[in-house]
Amino acid sequence: MNDLQTQSGPDEQATEYSLDRTVLANERTYAAWLRTGLAALAAGVAIEKFMVEAMPEWGIRSIAMILIAFSALAFALAGWRYTHLGIKLGAIDVRMVPAWVTTLISGLLVLCSLLAFVSLWFV
Repeated sequence: MNDLQTQSGPDEQATEYSLDRTVLANERTYAAWLRTGLAALAAGVAIEKFMVEAMPEWGIRSIAMILIAFSALAFALAGWRYTHLGIKLGAIDVRMVPAWVTTLISGLLVLCSLLAFVSLWFV
């Protein structure tokens, strides 16, 4: 037997690995939501900037605003989903990125999306 199995037993070790996989999956999901939101934000800004002569202005602005609004929603959902699982795992001794960090990051990105939305509306 190896040292890990003699210290805590195979069942406890399997449970610990399972929790680690759950935490890592939650972090990957959080990162995927952020990537999706950043892509939507970049696409919305790019459409407004580079599609000026390709479509009517109202169409370009509508598409850009929808994409930017979707980016804000993706950032908010990223923070909510990460925190939601963190609450469930809070009673268990497992190391995670603190919820306040992910909430702060998500909040700042939502703010960026809202600023882009407002600036697009008034420009």
